[in-house]
Amino acid sequence: MLKAALRRVALSLLTLLLLSVFVFVATEVLPGDALDVVLSADEISTMPPQRLAQMKHELGLDRPATVRFGEFLAGAVRFDFGRTLLSRAPVSAIVWHPLRNSWVLAGAVLAIALPLALFIGVVSACRHRRTSDTVISTAAIIGYSIPEFVIGTVLVLLFAVAWPLFPATITANTDASALTLLAASPLPVLTVVIGSVAYLGRVLRAGMIEALASDFVERLRLTGIPAWRIVLLHALPAAVVPGLTAMALYAASLVSGIVVVELVFAYPGLGQELVRAVTRREVPVIQAIALLGAATVVACNLTADLAILAIDPRTRTR
Repeated sequence: MLKAALRRVALSLLTLLLLSVFVFVATEVLPGDALDVVLSADEISTMPPQRLAQMKHELGLDRPATVRFGEFLAGAVRFDFGRTLLSRAPVSAIVWHPLRNSWVLAGAVLAIALPLALFIGVVSACRHRRTSDTVISTAAIIGYSIPEFVIGTVLVLLFAVAWPLFPATITANTDASALTLLAASPLPVLTVVIGSVAYLGRVLRAGMIEALASDFVERLRLTGIPAWRIVLLHALPAAVVPGLTAMALYAASLVSGIVVVELVFAYPGLGQELVRAVTRREVPVIQAIALLGAATVVACNLTADLAILAIDPRTRTR
């Protein structure tokens, strides 16, 4: 098992290295630079070339791409992404609180969505091809198909306009405590929970149906073991293993992929900061956020792989 685990860790590190190259190259080909934000098109066209070159030198925009990539990679290992081009503020200090806030939102969603998805998946699989299964499956398809910004808008109209129970937008500061953010974020959490439960419930339902139809479950039934023990102690663990990777990737996407929800509710997470950085052409901030999102996906995928190795003995000998 140790050899297999070390192999997966090495592959994850290689994946991170390749992703860092991709992130750097992708941000390098973005049109324009920070000077396009500071100066207007007329100012750039009338400015002497020597002055324009001096400003690019002061911002570090004239250095070779290989030098900048080496500095970017060396700093990323230390969680040091340099300084912003315009304000010269530390990039790590800028992205830390938005990253923490996105983690808080994702953690709250998973704490609610995972138990609900487990319950829905098990109930739907146990009632396979019955009316209740059809109703649950149809509701899950609808919930997963509707875009999150539509769900968020409907929730705002219902619970912030028609019945003003919750705030329509988040007014907490970026550096507010986690409890303050959660207290002001019931609608963003509910918006993401609806889609999460619909997706994870369907994944677990498919795994449970396959597990309940397997030969070992049929043999357990013939031995007279109570149905609830078969479902909870034997079929459910077998159904969770194939879905661990899907659940891990979905959990990672909650941190790096809920930009729309954060924009709808003005949630101070990575999504808001990424849009702000793109608007200002702050390439170091864009690189930091993109690499942190990619690292989150790789870390969650590695965690799922290691969990599968620990749970399923068959994967250790492949």
